Amino acid sequence: MRLTFVLLLALTLTPITSIAYGNKTVIEVYQEAIQKLDLEYEKLKQLTTEAKQKVAELENDANSIKTLIAEYETALKTTTQALEKKHEAELKTVKEVYKTELAAEAGLAELARKSAEDDAKATRVILDELGSAEKVAKLTEAVSVSSDGKVGIGTTTPGAKLDVAGNLIRTMAYATANGPNDGTDVGQIKSRVLSFSKAKTQTKIRISYTDNLRTHGSNKACRWEIRVDGTSCPSQALVYDYYAKKEDNTHRSRTVVGYCSGVAAGSHTIGIWVSEVPGYSGGDCWTGWYNSTWVIEAEEVN
Repeated sequence: MRLTFVLLLALTLTPITSIAYGNKTVIEVYQEAIQKLDLEYEKLKQLTTEAKQKVAELENDANSIKTLIAEYETALKTTTQALEKKHEAELKTVKEVYKTELAAEAGLAELARKSAEDDAKATRVILDELGSAEKVAKLTEAVSVSSDGKVGIGTTTPGAKLDVAGNLIRTMAYATANGPNDGTDVGQIKSRVLSFSKAKTQTKIRISYTDNLRTHGSNKACRWEIRVDGTSCPSQALVYDYYAKKEDNTHRSRTVVGYCSGVAAGSHTIGIWVSEVPGYSGGDCWTGWYNSTWVIEAEEVN
C-alpha cells in the first residue's frame, strides 16, 4: 500500500516518460511489482485454502477420535460389567465350595468329638469297675504296649495286636429263655428282646440269634429279621428266610449271625420281627417249639 502511494506521487510530480529505472520505465517496474504481488497473493490464497482443508481434516480426525473414545468407553464399560458378573459367579461358586467343605469338616469334627466322648465314657466305666488307684496300678503292670502298637496282657512281648497270656473271658450282652412259642406271621416276636449298651459310634454290633423256627405250607416262605430299636440295621438288613416246598411242617433249631454298623453309641433294644418274603404270601410262620431255648447275643466289635 505504501509502495503504491509513493509511485502515484512520483507519477504526479514527474512526467512519466522522463522517469527511468535502469533500462525500464517506472510503469514497467510498477507493472512487474504488481505482477509479483498478484503471484504472492495467489500463493497466499492457495496456502489459505490448503490451511482450511487441513483444519477441516483435523476437525474430522478430532470427531473420529471422539467417536472412537466413546466406542472404547462403551466397550470398556460392557467388558467391565461382564467381568464383574463372571467374577461374582466364580466368587459365589468358591463360597459354596467353602461352605460345603466347612460343613464336611464340621461333621468330621463332630464325629471326632463323639468318638472322644465315647472313649471317655468307656474309660470311666473301666475306672468305675476297677474302683481304686491300686487296681489301676496293678492293671498298668499287667498290660504292656510294644513299640509297634501291639498290646500284651500278662506278657511283655506281645506277638499280635492283642496277645493274652492265660484265659480270656469275653463279655457280651445276651437274653435267653425257654419259650414262649409264638405264631406271629407278620410283626414283632415280643418275647425275644435284648437290651444292649454300645460304647462307640464307629464300631459294629455282632448279633447272633438261636431259636426253633418253622414255615408251614406248600411253596411258602417266612422271613425273620434282627432289628435294632425297631428298625432295620442302617448298613444292611439282617434277614433270614425259611422256605417250605410242599406241606412242610418241620420245626428246626437254627442259629443266624449278622453284623450291624451305623448305630450310634448309647442304649439300644434288639428284637426279632417276622414278615412275608417278597413273592411268597400266606406263609404260616412259627417261632419256638415246646418251650425250646432261644438266645440273642450282642457284642461290640471293630
